[in-house]
Amino acid sequence: MRMIKRYELLSCGHAKLLLLLILLAGTCAGCLGQDPLEARVEKLVRGIGDEDPSISCASVDGLVDIGEPAVDSLIKALKDEDPQVRSLAAHALGQMKTQRAADPLLGILDDPSPEVRMNASYSLGLIADTKAVEPLIGLLEDEDEKVVLYTVVALGRLGDPRAVEPLAEILDSDNDDVRREAMHSLEGIGDPRIVDPFLDLLADEKLGTSAAYTLSRFESEQVFEKLTALLDSRNPTTRTNAVIALGNLRDPAAVPFLLEMLDDRTPEVRREAAFYLGLLEPEEAAPAEQPLINALEDSETEVQEAAARSLGGIGSKEAVPPLEELLQDKNQNLQVAAVKALGEIGGPEAFDSLIPLLEDEDWFVREKVVGSLVEIGDLRAVDPLISLLGDESYRVRRSAAKGLGKLGDERAVDPLLKALETERERDVRAAEVRALGDLGGPEAAEGLRRISTDMDEYRSVRTVAEEILGKFEDGGEANASSSSFSSSSS
Repeated sequence: MRMIKRYELLSCGHAKLLLLLILLAGTCAGCLGQDPLEARVEKLVRGIGDEDPSISCASVDGLVDIGEPAVDSLIKALKDEDPQVRSLAAHALGQMKTQRAADPLLGILDDPSPEVRMNASYSLGLIADTKAVEPLIGLLEDEDEKVVLYTVVALGRLGDPRAVEPLAEILDSDNDDVRREAMHSLEGIGDPRIVDPFLDLLADEKLGTSAAYTLSRFESEQVFEKLTALLDSRNPTTRTNAVIALGNLRDPAAVPFLLEMLDDRTPEVRREAAFYLGLLEPEEAAPAEQPLINALEDSETEVQEAAARSLGGIGSKEAVPPLEELLQDKNQNLQVAAVKALGEIGGPEAFDSLIPLLEDEDWFVREKVVGSLVEIGDLRAVDPLISLLGDESYRVRRSAAKGLGKLGDERAVDPLLKALETERERDVRAAEVRALGDLGGPEAAEGLRRISTDMDEYRSVRTVAEEILGKFEDGGEANASSSSFSSSSS
């Protein structure tokens, strides 16, 4: 018997056709005086016991589509001698979310078939009747791990605080899937009693990070103190996740602790500390600026990268010279982090340091440089970006076209029109068309009209041109001579 998946029944590629055949096969019952709807329900209930998964799947879908008129027959099917019929009937009743099914489903939680118990449990979670809470808590001790798993999910859906302590005990399970679902369910309930169990989980290599994010929702002095105490743990995983939790609290009081962790012996701890310092508000960033600049010389690339990104995030002008040195680093991730940081910091010095990288041999670097130059917004970038409309990489050409549109300098209109005469890549052409829309003006409008009526053009590109022209013309003829107009496409 095939197991029912967590959020859906079996994948049914041709289930609709099979369902139609099942229903057609049952129409003769109506000719003998039986109610047609009753006959269909009866036929479909028999179908859920079929050995062919596609037929049983189609039958379940059909019963769910029928809805309330099928409920009584499905409740009756919960007592069928075939465990597959009982299981799929339980599943269907859950999909219907009918309250009438709650008591019958509770009655089969001790069914001998694990699959029946599993689907009954999950369906009770969908129905959301709180009288199921205590019986489901009892089912957490089931011998079948999948039954326990689906019961954990059901209790999470019910969201009842009575389940907090039983679910917290499940966090010690040997089954990682069960533990992970217990975490999700406890997160959904959101009871403060989960704090201590989740603090214990910070040492867990698989679940610790998720626990850290959850703990950051509990903004209290007690939680803050417990997290800072864990920064002295001998376990590096605990320290790393404690930093993540503190960072996500976004509490200015955490800044001194994060700064201290920049000197931790474990690279992962230093990386996370550097990352979260970059999320500071401008008025809080001053104490972190120089320590982050110092971290650019860290022995581990991942820490340098996090520091670079954070210096960009806080807009550190003092970081421009050391970031400029990283532009020549052999590690591409670090190089790109410096490129992005300089784009965020902005200013003439950052602009001047980035321009030479437009000739970098790696298209990915060139593309990221384009993005940073556009973010800086210096119009000196217009001519270099125009030259990149002929770059060997279509990704760079596409980025250059988008950038020219965002910079809004009408000098780019004619080069964009000329690029469209030879460009073959659809995505690049679309970007060039959108850029013309951003720039506006009579020459751009005329080019868009040509493209919108060119039957040799990509259909999607014609559509983009038509949409832009529609917005252009809706603004009136006065816009036809403006230097730019807004387009929702970007």
